[in-house]
Amino acid sequence: MGYVIKMPKLGLEMERGIVLEWTVDEGETVDEGDVLVEVESEKSIGEVDAREDGSLRHVYVEEGEEVPPGTPIGILAAPDADISDMRADAEAGLEEEAPEIAAAAGPDAGAASDAAAAGDADATSEANAADGGDAAAAQPSSGGSGGAPEDLKASPRARKRAEELEVDLTTVEGTGPMGSITEEDVEAAAESAAEATDAGPTEADATDGEEIKASPRARKRAAELEVDLTTVEGTGPMGSITEADVEAAAESAPEPGTTSAEAEREADVEISAEPTDVAGVRRIEPSDPLTDRYHRTTAVAAPAAANALFEATEAVRTAFEDEVTMTDLLVVLASATLADHPVLNGTYAESTHQVRETQNVALVAGSDDGPVSVVVPDARNRSLTEIVEARRTVDGDDADAATSDERATFTVANAAETEADGRLVNPPSVATLEVDPTGQRAVPNGDDVRLRPLVVATLTYDARAIGGNEAAAFLERLFDRAERASELVLGSYCGRE
Repeated sequence: MGYVIKMPKLGLEMERGIVLEWTVDEGETVDEGDVLVEVESEKSIGEVDAREDGSLRHVYVEEGEEVPPGTPIGILAAPDADISDMRADAEAGLEEEAPEIAAAAGPDAGAASDAAAAGDADATSEANAADGGDAAAAQPSSGGSGGAPEDLKASPRARKRAEELEVDLTTVEGTGPMGSITEEDVEAAAESAAEATDAGPTEADATDGEEIKASPRARKRAAELEVDLTTVEGTGPMGSITEADVEAAAESAPEPGTTSAEAEREADVEISAEPTDVAGVRRIEPSDPLTDRYHRTTAVAAPAAANALFEATEAVRTAFEDEVTMTDLLVVLASATLADHPVLNGTYAESTHQVRETQNVALVAGSDDGPVSVVVPDARNRSLTEIVEARRTVDGDDADAATSDERATFTVANAAETEADGRLVNPPSVATLEVDPTGQRAVPNGDDVRLRPLVVATLTYDARAIGGNEAAAFLERLFDRAERASELVLGSYCGRE
């Protein structure tokens, strides 16, 4: 089928996003679930996964460019699919959301690359003809050494890298899909040329800022703080330097006149004073320094949502004749809500908030040794039956059997089944949801009073990654979803036998 890839909205306050890296080349085929591109918002870094099998047919927004959420950034479709309608929709969206990029792309942008991806020479000729012959005129003659022709099969990263290394793409042998030239092909050609002339890279080349992998914000911050990026250790994706890395380097730099020994002693003091996140689920007491880092917000379900949650639980128990608990339904509800608020599905480590597409939801239960958890991998695509099986593992007597190698991206607990003192956290995941369904509210009933269910939800979140407004919006949406709990449970079986 194919679809237009859009800049995701990683949070309520996100206004613009930067394309950090396309992890696949234009024309390269991918499987459903493969990461296509990494993007960065004002606070977070996120991954965009392929929703279906196909090929990255076109890239509209290059690495380092910034656009609002919802802006088309590329097209994924089958290699031989007609994408003219999708391209028209994408270019209309670009014109509205990012006119500067639409203007730079031009009205016929992507025609040549589409032809290369499909291996259709006739389509390429038509694209050149649509330009009034300019594309054909720009191509070098067979004996010339001009720039690379536009219809040369080369990824955007390969073309950019070729410009940086001054490599003539017409001399490079492509090893990518359908013989296209990749970034690695360009670098290999550059290395071969250097070896042939016995001239290795100079020190200036090795320390050139363009060779360093750093986000645009990091480069800007480094210029403001006068930080040499070659001295900064990157903690972002694949070792890239983040804005936080630059600020940390600036803070750790010794004052003028300070000896290296004094600087080391000061650094030791700062490191020892910083509260440490120990990975794994646990509760933190009010006296713990980490309480300043982990905030929490609480919401009470409206009567309609509370009643729907209990009714759905009873209906599922009756229909499946299984040991279904409200905790199992909470995982389904949380998963659906995370789809609306993806910024809460992620981790925070090494000064980077990484938003994840795959929902690895940790289920928490109490034990004599404290809370233990098991991760339900890819919870968004799990049926209720599979969730029940995972929960039985964590409810078992053997706490060791409940451990999991999967890294949790979100955590769910039934507060009635765990020790309630302290804030429940599960680093490095950024948010933990606890729901207490055991309360009761008194409702006037004539001259009498009737007790109705009272459901309270608490979200503990890492304030370095999540804002209070985002946390409150998540709980509000959770209870909206609770009113359709039965529908969501049935939906978890869609496409399953």
